[in-house]
Amino acid sequence: MNVPLAEDARRLRAAAKVTRLLAVCVFLVALTAPVRADEYPSRPIHLIVPTAPGGAGDLLARELGDRLAAILRVPVVVENKPGGSGVLGNDSVAHSAPDGYTLLFATSATHIIAAQLIAGLAYDPIRDFTPVVNAAYATSVIVVNGALPVYDLAELVSYARARPGMLNYASSGVGSANHLDTEVFAALAGIRLMHIPYRGTADGYRALLVNEVQVMVGAITSALPYVRSGQLRALAVLADKRSPLLPDVPTIAQAGLGSVDVHKWLGLLAPAHTPAQVIDRVNGAINAILREPATRAWMEREGFEIAGGSSTEFARIMQADDRKWRDLLHRLGIRPE
Repeated sequence: MNVPLAEDARRLRAAAKVTRLLAVCVFLVALTAPVRADEYPSRPIHLIVPTAPGGAGDLLARELGDRLAAILRVPVVVENKPGGSGVLGNDSVAHSAPDGYTLLFATSATHIIAAQLIAGLAYDPIRDFTPVVNAAYATSVIVVNGALPVYDLAELVSYARARPGMLNYASSGVGSANHLDTEVFAALAGIRLMHIPYRGTADGYRALLVNEVQVMVGAITSALPYVRSGQLRALAVLADKRSPLLPDVPTIAQAGLGSVDVHKWLGLLAPAHTPAQVIDRVNGAINAILREPATRAWMEREGFEIAGGSSTEFARIMQADDRKWRDLLHRLGIRPE
């Protein structure tokens, strides 16, 4: 080979290598550069829902996502990532870039409770996330198949005690809200029910309607259509006060089983280390949405208790919730699976 040509080729290869390295460095710098509030957002936001479609969290995430897109003027893409009672979706967000373009729509059940019932998680529910805003609270209700010959909670307890382990209950997975709430109810009542996990809340209700299972504890939001149609019978709410949507249904304490309040929060989280100005931008937008009369009317009609507030307030709520559920699970003897 001609020596000058070989030397030129070597130099060209070296220059190309340097160019590639510079391009990588520029890309990495861009990823780690501070995000300016006036530049965010400039592209679509992905809002991860860690449950299957049809549940209370999915319903609220889609409603708020549509309204958030209108305020931020970028698409907000709601993506369901069910699996492991929220673990799959949570894990994907925990390991996403902390730039505000991947957010999580979490609930107490998928985030705090699941972490205490499922061993070996690859993320920490507190340390690996930044709270954005607590959007709402949801109340759970105990419902039974209309063919079951029980018409109040006392009758269900007596019926189950006479048939230990013979009544099935549905959940949307181990560590889900349905799972834990039913176990809390069963522990208070001193009964044994058989747990049948399904892929999501909607699948659980379908099983309940065809009598594959006889009992389910779910958010009023998702149970209400079936109760109103007469397909399911509501026996008690797991809260310290009655729901205005089901005013004739007593609380679990009024039904004679002692006081318990398993209110669930529903809110937005971001990966840890997301810039404060991004958190503030989304927090402000969601709080503005929650103040809109149309939003408030829709949420109240669907059974949500409107929340809102700062990121700092939400952090305190999450930490208190973590302690509350840890103590309750320990007291009831419910351990990780």
